[in-house]
Amino acid sequence: MKEFLKRAWAEIHLDRLEDNLSQLRSLTDESRTQIACVVKANAYGHDDENIAPFLEGLGISFFAVSNIKEAENLRKYGVKGEILILGYTPPEYARELAEHDIIQAAVSAEYAYELAERAAECGCTVRIHLALDTGMGRIGICASDDASCIKAAEAAKKLSLTEGIILDGVFTHYASADSTDEEDIRYTDEQTRIFFRICDYISELGVTLRHRHCLNSAGGAFHYDSRSTLVRFGIMLYGLKPDRSLEMPCRLSPVMDLKAAVSYVKPLKKGDCVSYGRTFTAERYMIAATIPIGYADGYARSLSGKGYVLINGRKAPIIGRICMDQMMADVTDIPDVHEGTEVTLIGRDGSETITADDLAELYGTIGYEVVCGISKRIPRVICRNGEIADVVEYY
Repeated sequence: MKEFLKRAWAEIHLDRLEDNLSQLRSLTDESRTQIACVVKANAYGHDDENIAPFLEGLGISFFAVSNIKEAENLRKYGVKGEILILGYTPPEYARELAEHDIIQAAVSAEYAYELAERAAECGCTVRIHLALDTGMGRIGICASDDASCIKAAEAAKKLSLTEGIILDGVFTHYASADSTDEEDIRYTDEQTRIFFRICDYISELGVTLRHRHCLNSAGGAFHYDSRSTLVRFGIMLYGLKPDRSLEMPCRLSPVMDLKAAVSYVKPLKKGDCVSYGRTFTAERYMIAATIPIGYADGYARSLSGKGYVLINGRKAPIIGRICMDQMMADVTDIPDVHEGTEVTLIGRDGSETITADDLAELYGTIGYEVVCGISKRIPRVICRNGEIADVVEYY
C-alpha cells in the first residue's frame, strides 16, 4: 500500500458510492432507461481512475465525460463500456474518437459535417449524438416551435445519411429540472415535450435512433420519463443534491470526506492578530490551531471568518484569512488538540457534520464547485469496506 503524507487528504468511500448507485437504480426503470454515469472532471473530483472501473464492476456500461482526454483516460484505466463526450472535440481528432470507440456529441449540424469529413478522410467512422437545444441555450440545434422541430428532425435525417459518421442518438439538457418553482417545472415539461416531438419527427422520417436522452441527475430524480433511453446521473451519484434546498426522493451519502491534520497549536493573548490583513484580533486569551490546507488545495478563501471545521467532534471556527496553504481555527474550548490531531473539513465527526453543500451555501456557490475544486495537491485515499484500498497522489 502506498504511503501518503497526512497533511491534507480526501477520503473517497466506494461503499457509499455503491449505495448511492443502488438508490438511483430504484428511481429508474432500467429495462427502458439505461444509467449513464457521468465521470467528467476527474469524477467530480473523486478520482476517475478508481471510480469508473468500480462502477463498471457494478454493472454500469455507459459513461459520460466532457472531453477527449477524459475519455481516453477511461480507456487507459481499462473501462470497456460506452463513453460519450458531452462537450466539444476538435474535428481533427476524428481518428482518435474512432480508434477508442468514443461517441462524440455533435454541438451543431455544421460541426457534425466537419467531423464526418475528417473521419471520411481518415477512412474511419465516428458515432455521434446530436445535441438539440430545447431551452438550455448552450449547444445544439435550436428548437422551440413545431416548424423548428421539423427542421431539426430533417437535419438529423441528413446526418444519418452522411459518410464518416453514424447518428447513434440525440439528446438535450434541462435548464431548471432542479427547481421546484412552478414556472421552472413548466419550462422543464416544455423542454421534454419539444425534445420528444423532434424524436417523433425523426422516427417518421425513417431514422432509427439507438438513444434519445434528456435526463440529467435532477431530471432522473424529479422528471423521470421512460422514453429517455439514458439517464445521465452525475452529482447525485457522489451523494450531493442538484440543489441543496431539494428534498431528495432517495437516500444519498456524500462519497468524499476532506481531512487534514493540525500542524501547530499556539496560544493567543488579548490583542494578538491572526493571518493576512489582521482581520482577526483576539479579544481574550485563546488557543489557535494551524491546519495545513488552503485555497491552493481548493478550500475557498471566501470561507475566512465564516466557516468552521470539526476537531474531536466539536466545531472550531475559522479565524483570520485562509492562506494559500494554511488556515487557523479557534480550539480554545476543545480539549486535547495537538500536532497531528485529525481535522474534518467535509464529513462527519461525532454528532457533527459538514457537507460540501454547507460550504457552498457559505460562499455563494454550489456543491459541485466545492468537490470539483479540491485540487490535485490533495491525495485521494480510496476506502472500501472500512480499509484503504488505494492512495492516488497526483504529484
